[in-house]
Amino acid sequence: MREFGNVAALTGQRSVAIQRFPIPEIDDESILLGIGLTGVCGSDLHRYQDVGATLDLAMPVVMGHEISGRILKLGRRANEAMKSDRPLREGDRVVVYSQRPCGRCYWCREFGFTARCEGTRPAGYGYRYGSVDAPPYFTGGFGDYLVLGPGTWLWTIPDDIPWEAAVLAEPFSMGIRAVERALSLPSWKNEQTLTFGGTVVVLGAGAIGVLTAVAARLAGGGRIIMLGAPRGALDVAERVGVADVTIDIDRVGPKERIEQVKSLTAGGHGADVVFEAAGVPMAFLEGLEMLRPLGTYVELGCMIDNGKTVPLNVAHHLTQKDLILYTVAAQPPQTIGKAVRTIAATHHRIDYPRLVGRVLPIAETGQAFRLLEDPIERPVKVAVKGAGY
Repeated sequence: MREFGNVAALTGQRSVAIQRFPIPEIDDESILLGIGLTGVCGSDLHRYQDVGATLDLAMPVVMGHEISGRILKLGRRANEAMKSDRPLREGDRVVVYSQRPCGRCYWCREFGFTARCEGTRPAGYGYRYGSVDAPPYFTGGFGDYLVLGPGTWLWTIPDDIPWEAAVLAEPFSMGIRAVERALSLPSWKNEQTLTFGGTVVVLGAGAIGVLTAVAARLAGGGRIIMLGAPRGALDVAERVGVADVTIDIDRVGPKERIEQVKSLTAGGHGADVVFEAAGVPMAFLEGLEMLRPLGTYVELGCMIDNGKTVPLNVAHHLTQKDLILYTVAAQPPQTIGKAVRTIAATHHRIDYPRLVGRVLPIAETGQAFRLLEDPIERPVKVAVKGAGY
């Protein structure tokens, strides 16, 4: 194994620097992970664009929380210290949950919803660890290595699952939770028909949107209509088999999009279920116009408050439709386990790796962000690879 490794550190707004550090020794309760692939999330892009303006981070910081990797060193008591799906061994490939909840605060104790944890806890991986200038240096997924401390949740990757599928587990878990919301009480009654061939609309052709469509398809969704851009991402969603109809928002205006969606639904009333995963506040209103009365709406795109608002007409958009509205801001670790198991069970019929349009080395992490900003070339998912790939 090498003595040094690289990280891609966010040093300022739209500024990423490649820094080199010695690989630290681990203690008995820790793991040294060689990064396989780390996905670049839309929230990473928001931080890249807005840090220092509307966001504060302790910089320089190593981002990257959609983490997969290979165990290179296993501390003597690491199996007792970690929260893993089975006993771990050196050489295992794993997917990592970026947060390490306390397990004792109000949210952890009363609801078991550890993503909402507000207790005293170890720093998470990918943006909450603080400055990279102090050991253990390798604190996020955008690096060659990652040091995993005690209390980390992780799941082993089956041998026949490629890195390009495993790296989707974290964003897929968000799609799974969104679909679980759409199927939960009270929306399970006759008011929603997602699981019995219902019409589903997904706004957003990024990884969260496409993987939400995957989850909706596996849950029994019938016609799935996806709206987004660029055209290439929509084509990938069609080829993978999770979008039956796609609407390019660069070519079709808002009014025409709403009319087109309604024309594809029973009686022209609108979709049974709408998922807003574009992360654009105006898309929230557009999706409400596409939803039928008594339908179910799940908002999971607008997670970071950037100050943008929309003119919501409560009576027209909400009350008169008698709709059911859910939101998704994060996921508990158990949902990532569901994503890993679902990928393992369905990868022979769903081409997950095709969703990863570009894989770049750590040295080109800045280019990964620029790709996500490209209105034409933007793939569904961009990932960076580390020393464990």
